[in-house]
Amino acid sequence: MTELEIMQRAKLYMDKLSQGIDPITDREMPEDAVLNNVRLARCFFYVSDVLGKVIANDGYVGAKPKVKLEPFAIHPDQLAKIQVSQKPVRITQLVEMISTATENPGMKKLSITAVTNWLLKKGFLELQQTPDGKSRRVPSANGYALGLSVETRQGQYGEYQAIFYNAMAQQFVLDNLPAILEER
Repeated sequence: MTELEIMQRAKLYMDKLSQGIDPITDREMPEDAVLNNVRLARCFFYVSDVLGKVIANDGYVGAKPKVKLEPFAIHPDQLAKIQVSQKPVRITQLVEMISTATENPGMKKLSITAVTNWLLKKGFLELQQTPDGKSRRVPSANGYALGLSVETRQGQYGEYQAIFYNAMAQQFVLDNLPAILEER
C-alpha cells in the first residue's frame, strides 16, 4: 500500500468517525460512546479536511517541491521543423513557436529577452528613450531592412508600439538561434 493510499484510508476513517460511524464495522456508534463526542467529531472532521488537502497535493504537506527545469535547448532536427509564419508575428509568438517545437515539458522556455538582447547587440534593435524616462527596444535601420516593423496598438494603459517580425526576420532568428543560445 502506498503512502497516498494510506492517507486516503485514514481520511475515510476520519470521515466516518466525524459522522458517528464506527469505521471498522460501519455501524452507527452509540450516543454515549466516547468517539461520538461532539468535540471529537469536530476534531475528526478537521483532520479529514487536512488529509484531503494533502491528498489533493499528491501527498505533500505544504507546497510541492519545485521541479528544476533543464535550460532551454533545441536539436537541429526540431529547429528545421519550425514553419515560419507568412503573417508578421510578435516576438512572443515566435518564441512560443520555438519553445513548442522542443516538445519537452521538463525544459525552460526560450527567453524573449535572450532573443531581443542578441538582436540589440547585433544592431537590429536599438534603445529609444520614452517621454517618461524609460527606454524601449525599437528596430534600427538594419532591423527594418531585416523585416521588423512597428505598429501602434491600443492597450489597457493606452497606446504602445508593437514590433512585428515578418517571415524573413523570423527565419533570421531561427537561423541564428544557436548563436543566440550560446550568448545567453
